[in-house]
Amino acid sequence: MFFDDVFIIARIVLFFIATPFIYKALQALDLSRIFKANSSDQIRFIYMVVSIILGYLFIDALISLFENMNALL
Repeated sequence: MFFDDVFIIARIVLFFIATPFIYKALQALDLSRIFKANSSDQIRFIYMVVSIILGYLFIDALISLFENMNALL
């Protein structure tokens, strides 16, 4: 159906929009105390992986909510 395609496209587009915002928000956390000195590449990698995971979970929850609301109509 048409609405299924819209939700899939919205899920992909919103994922790529939300992930950089989550990455910027995670940069507010100070992980330098946990890692050794000069390990900024490792910290950036962890931020990137966590932001991708959180971005997927956030957008999946949001789109699932819209899909359930659409099913009720």
